[in-house]
Amino acid sequence: MRVRTVLGAVIMVALLAGCVPEPAESGETPPSETEPTGTATPTPEAGAPVFGMPELCADILTADTAAAFATAGLDLLGGPDGLYGENYFGDPTPEEKAGGITCVWGDEAVPASTVIVSVAPVTTSTRSGIVSALIASGLIESQIEGGLTYARIGDEVSAPAELHVIRNDSWISVLEAVGGEDRFQHATELVDEVTGQVYTES
Repeated sequence: MRVRTVLGAVIMVALLAGCVPEPAESGETPPSETEPTGTATPTPEAGAPVFGMPELCADILTADTAAAFATAGLDLLGGPDGLYGENYFGDPTPEEKAGGITCVWGDEAVPASTVIVSVAPVTTSTRSGIVSALIASGLIESQIEGGLTYARIGDEVSAPAELHVIRNDSWISVLEAVGGEDRFQHATELVDEVTGQVYTES
C-alpha cells in the first residue's frame, strides 16, 4: 500500500483551484490522444484491505502526526471538525464534490505552512472523470501496487507539491502550499499514513 517510491482568506483559494482540478464529467474525453491509463483497475483480491470513508479529519492522521502538527503550530482550519468547518474554501473541493472530505492544517499567519489532505470514495462512474482531470492538469502518472499516482514536486517559490493516489475505491490526495523535494517527501509520507488509517484488513 505504500507509495514511497513514486518520485525521487487564509491560503490562496487560487492554489486549490489551480492545482486540484475538478473531476471531469465521466463521459468526457480527456484532452489527449489516448484514454488515460487510470480507467481500468484490477479487481481486489479476497482478503485485501477494505476502504472505509472517514467522517472526520481526526480519523485520517495518527495521533502522533496530529500532535506534531499542533507542536509546529499547524491548526486544523478546514474540514468537518476544523475551525472553519467545510466552508473553509467557500466552494467544495473536487474531493468533496466526489463525496469525500478535505482537511486543512496550517498556521494562519504563515500561508506556506498549509497542508491540505483529502480523502474521497471512487466508483466506476466517477473514476474516469477524476483521472481525466488529473491528467489534464499536467500531473505525472505512475503505477503503484493496487493503484495509480498523479504527482507534481513543485518548487519552493510558487508551485505547490501535490500527490494523488487513485485506487479502485478511493482517492487520497495531499497538497503542500509550496513544493520542492522535502515538501513532496512529506506529502508522500502523509499519503502513506492516510492510506494506513482508511484501509483495514478484511
